Formats: sequence, structure tokens, C-alpha cells
Amino acid sequence: MDYSIIYLMHVFFGGPLLIYGGYAGKILSEKHKDDQYMNVFMMLMFVGALLVLYHGYKFLKMKGFLKN
Repeated sequence: MDYSIIYLMHVFFGGPLLIYGGYAGKILSEKHKDDQYMNVFMMLMFVGALLVLYHGYKFLKMKGFLKN
């Protein structure tokens, strides 16, 4: 089975959606002076960035652009 479509969906949709959700939550938290959830939104952005990097790496490795 070719997983390239799954990797690309995670790189172009899943990761950016998590990053945007974390960013929007962080902005709203700063706007309303609610620092209680700031770390949650920062972690959400971090997980989104990791998702993009990991699945981008797996896609490039699968297609032969990266060698072991």
C-alpha cells in the first residue's frame, strides 16, 4: 500500500491545522489575560510542527529523496 497520500495529508492539512489552532488559542488567551492554558496552546503548536516534520521526512524517505 502506498502511504504517500496519508503523509501528504498530514503535512498539508493536519499539521498546519494544529499549528493554527494553537496559535489562535494562544492569541485569545493573551487577549483575555488567561495564562492558565498558554502551555497547552504552545504544546499544540509544537505537536503540529512535529507532525509536519515527521511525516515530511517519512514521505521524502519513501520517495527516495533521502537515503539511509
